[in-house]
Amino acid sequence: MLKTNYGFSYMDEAKQLMVIRKIGWESTTNETYRWDGLTRGDKFVVFQYTLSGEGHLVYEDKHFTIPKNHGFFVKIPDGHRYYYQSESKTPWEFIFLVAEGAHVFSYWNEIIERNGPIMILKPNSKPITILWEMMQDVQNKVMLDKYDISVRLYEWIVSCLRFIDGKPDYGHVIPEAIINAQKFMEEQYHRVLTLEEIAAAANTSKYHFCRLYVKYTGVTPISHLTKIRIEEAARLLRETKQSVAKIAASTGFENSSYFGKVFRRMIGTSPQQFRDASDDLPANHIFID
Repeated sequence: MLKTNYGFSYMDEAKQLMVIRKIGWESTTNETYRWDGLTRGDKFVVFQYTLSGEGHLVYEDKHFTIPKNHGFFVKIPDGHRYYYQSESKTPWEFIFLVAEGAHVFSYWNEIIERNGPIMILKPNSKPITILWEMMQDVQNKVMLDKYDISVRLYEWIVSCLRFIDGKPDYGHVIPEAIINAQKFMEEQYHRVLTLEEIAAAANTSKYHFCRLYVKYTGVTPISHLTKIRIEEAARLLRETKQSVAKIAASTGFENSSYFGKVFRRMIGTSPQQFRDASDDLPANHIFID
């Protein structure tokens, strides 16, 4: 791939879309590389990710070094500065994305509020691989339509939010032990299951299993089991006339009071309110995330 950058100019109005203004791969050894978020005279957002060397960011009067595998999110106009210092002695090499348009500021705000301006990303993480893919597509002239650009930018933003949430990347290979445990929970959710039983179904120790499960799914085994139970309870509330107490028992809850608390926390209403409002929610199955 060429070490260069690409700019976009939109002849038609693209205000209702999020679009890329500039994307590229650059390096600098010059101290004149210095950007002030209050003096750039425009409105856009920037993500910049270090490949080698290091840069510096001052954000809300806090200084951050931006070494390899670190990226930062900033908005323009805003009170920040990022720059290169010759004391680093090595070039600051980075890839970057400049975006503008409807909603892009709200997404940058959400990322910064939830994660801070700095994000540590491995080179094979989804946000970085998508960024490289977009640059390759631009170089090959297969991503020039503003609608396609907007979709790809949104995909990239979602990958960042997914990373912040600790969710695994789509397409990530899930170990067989996790698959076996999930199948066991889906078949046995109606029983009172212990963590030891679930780990045994995965043929691994309880402590190793918990670490493995969180690593590959982003949630604990018990949280996943509870999700299975509540999704099944929602189906039974909608499709049967069984009492709430009977549904609680048949989905693995020891008592209906605890079932009601968990159901309200995950669905937002009590089991009876959910049943009474079923006409307003015509979906046949409820999936919880």
